[in-house]
Amino acid sequence: MKTFENENYYNILQVPANARADEIKHAYRDALAIYEAESVATYSLFSEEQRERLLQAIETAFSTLINEDKRTAYNQMLIDTGQMDAANFSGQGQRQLAAYSDTGSPSTEKSLSQWVRKKVDTPEIRQLIEAILSQDLLSGLALKQLREAYGIEISEIYAITKISGDSLKRIEADQFEELPAEVYLRQFLKSYADILHIDSRHVVDGYLKSMARYKAEKGAARPRSPL
Repeated sequence: MKTFENENYYNILQVPANARADEIKHAYRDALAIYEAESVATYSLFSEEQRERLLQAIETAFSTLINEDKRTAYNQMLIDTGQMDAANFSGQGQRQLAAYSDTGSPSTEKSLSQWVRKKVDTPEIRQLIEAILSQDLLSGLALKQLREAYGIEISEIYAITKISGDSLKRIEADQFEELPAEVYLRQFLKSYADILHIDSRHVVDGYLKSMARYKAEKGAARPRSPL
């Protein structure tokens, strides 16, 4: 039976010692999906007390490794106590972004979906969603704030939707003149909204209204040619 006694935080989350922050987040969500009470894979293997201890170990590992200062101190402790060699940490955060070897796999999408369902009813997320739904015009910044509140990376949305990172960043930055044709933009916005568990029709309509207003204002401000 799996326990985390005597395991270091990297082993608990099953990530290398030089893992990037996005990999740590991904591994954390996978671990929660495996060991939470609703998990079909493990529900009969642990008592409630054992499950709570496992989940606490996962939370402690994540909160340490995702914080740069805490992680640096923890790494030094592992080195000083002989649990790891300093070479294990070389290139931490500097490896080329070839995010997730299982990019786009069903397990990636499932773990992210479970994470969003877990977070969607927290006060911060509910407040942001309600604010978005109350607006007739929707900005990319509002979507970005919601994504970041969930703790979701651009690379994770790309992994599931295959919408390029550049396109996602342009949507969030309201770079209307750099966006794809509306037929594609509608699908991009719908996919983005579905991942964040927010009304996709409202997101699509509100964003396109903002884009239409921007173009109208720009047209009105353009100097007229003399007759």
